[in-house]
Amino acid sequence: MNKDVFDHRIISEQVFSKTTIAVEQHLGRDRLYKEFVEKQRPVLIKGMMKDWPAVDKWNLEFFSNLSSDHKLPVKVGDVSKGEKKTMTLAEYSDCLIEFTKSNSPELPPYLHDVPIFLLIPELRSDITSFPVEYLSRWYRNRWWEFVQFFMGSKGSLTPLHFDTLVTHNLFFQVTGSKLFYLIDSRYKNQCYMNSWRWSDVDVQHPDFEKFPSFANVKVEKALVESGDILYIPPGTLHQVHGLSNSVSFNIDWHTKKSVWTGLLSGFRGAPSQNVYYNYIVALGLFLGIPSNKLFSFYQSYLNYVS
Repeated sequence: MNKDVFDHRIISEQVFSKTTIAVEQHLGRDRLYKEFVEKQRPVLIKGMMKDWPAVDKWNLEFFSNLSSDHKLPVKVGDVSKGEKKTMTLAEYSDCLIEFTKSNSPELPPYLHDVPIFLLIPELRSDITSFPVEYLSRWYRNRWWEFVQFFMGSKGSLTPLHFDTLVTHNLFFQVTGSKLFYLIDSRYKNQCYMNSWRWSDVDVQHPDFEKFPSFANVKVEKALVESGDILYIPPGTLHQVHGLSNSVSFNIDWHTKKSVWTGLLSGFRGAPSQNVYYNYIVALGLFLGIPSNKLFSFYQSYLNYVS
């Protein structure tokens, strides 16, 4: 048996034998909001994307052969530090292919938070039956404009953090798998934040002598596999591990309730840019200004976050 497949099955069994988050096979909008959005509970929706063409197509070879001259930012080293260089999607895919062949101990860069459907709109044809009903109405008609794309190798790591605008987060795992460690926002003060939204704690290997209060933090897990959707509530801290070469994307989105939290984040250490972007969304949610009228003011967020 292939070693990667064998290891992956072991990880899958271990994670699901210990997970505490809800797992659903099908989840309509009403139940999503009533049982999870309103109660600030994460949920893993299994296999909801399994019929999308992207699930079968979006592998490294596909992106390696993609004709696009767009230079995309990739993070080098610690994702939280923000050191970048630029590569085309084909160049980056070739980099991951070479890493897979080499078994090098040095991880390749990580490509994340790229507005892929704005840069390469033809990729939208690989996304079918998108669950727009999960989003607030302001986002629905042009949902693809708000998508942020992720691509990385086995072993990639995003340290413990919460999302920039304190939004709801729908995370779509297209190919490969990732392990999420999830911590409710009420534990933030026990997570030893080193900035507005990044933590010093390594959830997988916590140092309780250095971070004693973290011993009382409840940590949940979710193994997110190809075709799955993970809902992450606003302010939920999460640490993410790539268990294989992986392609995914997410949408950060607000409700009227959560955008107030985003606006007030300026009094809790958030940069002024965060308040600005939340203000733009608030104009849409409360005044009914369509997203196509406001998107030009919001669009820079898609580069700011990455």
